[in-house]
Amino acid sequence: MGSAPARTKLWYLKNLDIFSHLRDKTLAMIDQVAVMREVTKGERLYLQGSADKNVYILKEGAVKITKLTSNGKEIILDIFKGGSIFGEMSAIDPRERDESAEVVEDGLICTINREHFQDLMQAVPGLSIRITKMIRFRLWKIENRLLDLVYSSVEQRLAKTIVNLLDDFGIPHGDGYLLKIRLTHNDYADLIASTRETVTATFNKLKKKGLIDFEGKQVVVRDLEKLKNIMW
Repeated sequence: MGSAPARTKLWYLKNLDIFSHLRDKTLAMIDQVAVMREVTKGERLYLQGSADKNVYILKEGAVKITKLTSNGKEIILDIFKGGSIFGEMSAIDPRERDESAEVVEDGLICTINREHFQDLMQAVPGLSIRITKMIRFRLWKIENRLLDLVYSSVEQRLAKTIVNLLDDFGIPHGDGYLLKIRLTHNDYADLIASTRETVTATFNKLKKKGLIDFEGKQVVVRDLEKLKNIMW
């Protein structure tokens, strides 16, 4: 029986959706300018207002993108899983970062500096279009989340957040699904613009209804269809 392929930096690049269409020669060029390293939970990759100019490729683990509001409240804009690229705005916008990035699960990450990434977008056919489409999609997601914050109840927002997280971090578990990612109640509060106390009370309410359960800090969805019904 053959052994599994070594997960080199180039292997990870080949398995990234945004680079999956590229030829080996082009991937090798990206491999030369990308720096891979391990990251640990709680590590800040960049801060809001910083002059950081790197583009990040998350190979393994999870990273949350946060933003401080004008009144000092932190909200989570998105959580990225392994295989995601983020920080891409630095390649097209010279201004300071308007968000922060923090590791929420240990993993591996590659960084490409702004100049090298701009060279890649010019040299690789279609890459700039893919990046533009990705940015538009993420802006659309954020706009829809902001609408939810205005027009949905805390229970609806929490239910929708759990269901959305299942897309990236859910695995079958018994008769339901387990969220592999370990988020605190503070994290969920920052995702839905609420408080930790309210999130805890809402989680307990969903548990009493038999829709979710917990295994340590991980959420288990027991009844996905009923949880989806709460969303609207």
